[in-house]
Amino acid sequence: MTSKERFIRDFKTAHKAYPYIKGRILEEWPEYPYYVEGDFPIIDSEGTDWGTYSATIHFHKTYPKGFALLKDRSKIFPWNLDWHMDEKSGLCCVCSPLKNIEKSMTKISVLEFIQDYTLPFYANQVYKKQFGRYKNGEYAHHNEGRWQALEEEFDTKDRNEIRRILRSMPKRRRRKDPCFCGSGRPFNKCHQHRIRYLEVIASHMNLA
Repeated sequence: MTSKERFIRDFKTAHKAYPYIKGRILEEWPEYPYYVEGDFPIIDSEGTDWGTYSATIHFHKTYPKGFALLKDRSKIFPWNLDWHMDEKSGLCCVCSPLKNIEKSMTKISVLEFIQDYTLPFYANQVYKKQFGRYKNGEYAHHNEGRWQALEEEFDTKDRNEIRRILRSMPKRRRRKDPCFCGSGRPFNKCHQHRIRYLEVIASHMNLA
């Protein structure tokens, strides 16, 4: 099944759950040709309606691989870094840098992106507008955000220790060897399946 066929199939599934969305294939966007738009309602667990927010979602040409792009169109919230939106394009930062890399290298469907990223992003924006902060905290931007993601990954704020861990990653290991992170767990039960994501984020950082 081609990426185009998968997108069409998955869009139909998502449309059943969210009938207000529309989908198109944009040939003029060769990198992100699969396009979804909609006015997304935010309704909390008690049934309170917090408004509707217009956005577009752009899926990569390798769909379902390649993390999608969410772009705000409502402009109800400020387009700036404090609100995790690009001030010129409205491109939204929906997750941590490490999660972004992980999802870019795995698979995510139209329905999953709406449920796991689009609706939670706007719910968080609503919360911040009401209370002046994000409910579950937030990530810093750019390189500081990468450090923050790694601090959570390795459960330490000691950046020298994180540097040591990342520098030790290239060493070849057998599945039962102790993991490079220092947890004491076998490599195959710890970071074996996450090392490729960590290598990517490390390549974007100055570890000197």
